[in-house]
Amino acid sequence: MPEDLPADTVHAYVKFAGRSARQHGFPDADVTLATSFDKARWSDLNVSLVLRVRNKSSWKVLLTRLASKQSDQECDLLSHERDDYVLEAMKSRFRGVGEHLRPSSALSMIAFAIVHEIPEIVIAGMSLDQTGHEYNDLNMERKHGPEDRDALRAVAALHPHVKTTEPSLSQATGLPLYRAAAGD
Repeated sequence: MPEDLPADTVHAYVKFAGRSARQHGFPDADVTLATSFDKARWSDLNVSLVLRVRNKSSWKVLLTRLASKQSDQECDLLSHERDDYVLEAMKSRFRGVGEHLRPSSALSMIAFAIVHEIPEIVIAGMSLDQTGHEYNDLNMERKHGPEDRDALRAVAALHPHVKTTEPSLSQATGLPLYRAAAGD
């Protein structure tokens, strides 16, 4: 990551990427996309705002939405809503591209930012060349490679304001490399 980021930077982390961010000297997340929330596994992270992916609607989700206020620190994102964000931002759901039904959670967060018109999006720490995650305490293999590759190629073709700090990701997808502007 560049050392100098604009003052209005929002740090959005996917799942446990806040652990990697901390190892590299970056601040806690402003918003975290989580697919599960086991307090014991999250106890070492300072998580303030959470966008929680849920597989399907339930009475609990419906009641939470009805009772929600702007000050709530957690919001549910149902799987079909996640897919709709990807479709709107990238013009495909990328089904049938690989073994998985959809691109990864990281691509969902990127789609969310695109649809909500974030003016500059910088993807850092993502690789299509490596398996696993740096923060991965369960030693789980990285999934969604083919889906993410195609989705990021669509992002590169449709959204020039989305950039990456990773040269290999830029080469594989066509995303422009991020260069901090003078004075930022």
